[in-house]
Amino acid sequence: MENLARAFYRDHKKVLGLIKEDNAGSGFEPAVHRLFGNNPAREKLVRIGNSEFMFSGLTRSQVSFLPARWRQEFDKTRSTWRGCENWWAGYPLISLVELRAGDLDAKGYLRLNAEVGPVSNHRVRAGIIEAISTAASAKGLKRIQFLPGASDKGRLYSRFLRRNSIALSDISDPGEIERKFVELINGFDAEFELVAGAIAQFRHLDDTL
Repeated sequence: MENLARAFYRDHKKVLGLIKEDNAGSGFEPAVHRLFGNNPAREKLVRIGNSEFMFSGLTRSQVSFLPARWRQEFDKTRSTWRGCENWWAGYPLISLVELRAGDLDAKGYLRLNAEVGPVSNHRVRAGIIEAISTAASAKGLKRIQFLPGASDKGRLYSRFLRRNSIALSDISDPGEIERKFVELINGFDAEFELVAGAIAQFRHLDDTL
């Protein structure tokens, strides 16, 4: 029987792996629905912990959203950002939380990211990265860091949050994921607010965005 079991596992390892992968994220979507609603409409505003966020999109293991303060500041600049019209929420920045499986059993983690997107005007895109980097350096917020080359010509996507993960003991537990989700994004209130303040500088980067 043991030999048969081993043979079965060997012959069906890929299928079993897919089943495990599919089940691994089963707690993520229910947790997100608890926070954003069962069928959240795009641009729906919800309060999570200390701040409001605008829903953008949801997959099995990832949810994208925009801090409401970013939306408010963007709306003071331009209504359309060329190159980003069909990218996430249509703005040159997005934030998202991803579920990542760990190496052992049901352990894993949530990772928060923020990203500068594919602004078609390179000068504007480089200016956005410079404005955020300069503001973070002035405030000593070291968890905001771009990788070298982030503003190079031809680069489209640049993430900039560091030390941005929180551990999960059971990735199938919506309750734990919900609690850790709130803890994670509330822990970055200062970084979110700093970026909101930097957005005001974006309107001076170019006459035509």
